[in-house]
Amino acid sequence: MVFSVIVFIGTVLICFKFPYKGLILLLNINIIRNLQSITIQNPCLKCISDPDIVLGGVLQVLGLIIVFVRGTSTKSPTYKLDFVDMFLGLTFFLLIISSGISDSPSEAFLYTTKYLLLGIPYFFVTKALFINSKDFKENLTKMLVFAVNLSVIFGIIAALIVIISGYEEPYAKYGVVMRLTIQGVHPIPFAQAVGFGLLSALFLIVNKIKSKKSILQLLVKAAFLTIILLFTNTRGVVVSLVLSLILAAGFYLKSPKINKKIATIFLISVLCFFTGVILFIDIKSLFGRFYFDPYAFESTFLRLDSLFESFKIFKQKLFTGIGPTGFPTYSVLPYPHNFILEYIVFFGIWGAILMGLFTIFILELYLVTLKNKKDVFYVFLFITFLFYFIETQVSFTLWTHKGVYFSLGLLMAYYTINKRCVK
Repeated sequence: MVFSVIVFIGTVLICFKFPYKGLILLLNINIIRNLQSITIQNPCLKCISDPDIVLGGVLQVLGLIIVFVRGTSTKSPTYKLDFVDMFLGLTFFLLIISSGISDSPSEAFLYTTKYLLLGIPYFFVTKALFINSKDFKENLTKMLVFAVNLSVIFGIIAALIVIISGYEEPYAKYGVVMRLTIQGVHPIPFAQAVGFGLLSALFLIVNKIKSKKSILQLLVKAAFLTIILLFTNTRGVVVSLVLSLILAAGFYLKSPKINKKIATIFLISVLCFFTGVILFIDIKSLFGRFYFDPYAFESTFLRLDSLFESFKIFKQKLFTGIGPTGFPTYSVLPYPHNFILEYIVFFGIWGAILMGLFTIFILELYLVTLKNKKDVFYVFLFITFLFYFIETQVSFTLWTHKGVYFSLGLLMAYYTINKRCVK
């Protein structure tokens, strides 16, 4: 109880005094609220805590309202509607319609309420906060520094619990590998927090390389976060990060202009890091779920089943869809675990049309980023969105995609500011 009060009051105060940092806290509130679940004796990394209405619901809504008010309290606040605003608005409209005709309207409307209060506000609030920012780049940089440090703290806590307790995977004899996380938190959101911290650290390193500032501390943090991310054994997040970085390389590193001395230090650091991993860390413990864990293969097959089931539902309910909570009637999974499939399952042909328009818009954003690839901020914001969006193809449901809405808010704010400056 005392812990909950401290977290609630502390988060509210930070949202008010430092809205950019408050936004990061809200994004990771599920991890923060579960710090009270930590035990050193016999920790249970597979245990997931029950929902918390106060810290998981009320605090997020209140915090987002505070951040929005603080962000728009300038002399002349502005907010320009774009495609994403309309896309999310139409999604909400379709959720209301489909909820009304679903087999369980009460559950469907509860889902829709969560989408309205705990999902899409991360886009609107983030966008409003940064559009009205006096210095977008400076405030974003400060926010990313905070995100890196917070993810390092999460990583240290998770690692210390395992080291001090001498934790061993209970089902290791059956081929199951340990998935590092904080007790009560599913490994996926924990891995995403660490992944975003790592992505932010790499961005800050690139910025410091361009300005020829010291990067040693950031290199150490990036190396640490890389190890922690690998120990989460969360395939979707790891693949999302790798693909995002590959695209970033295609954007930015095609003709790099980096100081040779710093580049040498960076390459030597990377070489030492991977040498250390190979020599001192069990490769199976880092990559076991990619090639060994039988339960990992089972989850992959369930995702494939979900794909076929989704298309079957789409054909059967072409014009109405089944609503946001009807999927368990057709599958062992509670929802399709795929952003695109959810639109065609929930809304039928209308969801397919909306998703087609969204795909076209993302391609347009890609072209805009390609055109401005010398702007490292544009590249970072686009690959951050990509990092979160790739994971939506295998995990979560519409109202839990906070990272996607948050990253889209950042990207569209920068897009709007730059468009305004050109005019």
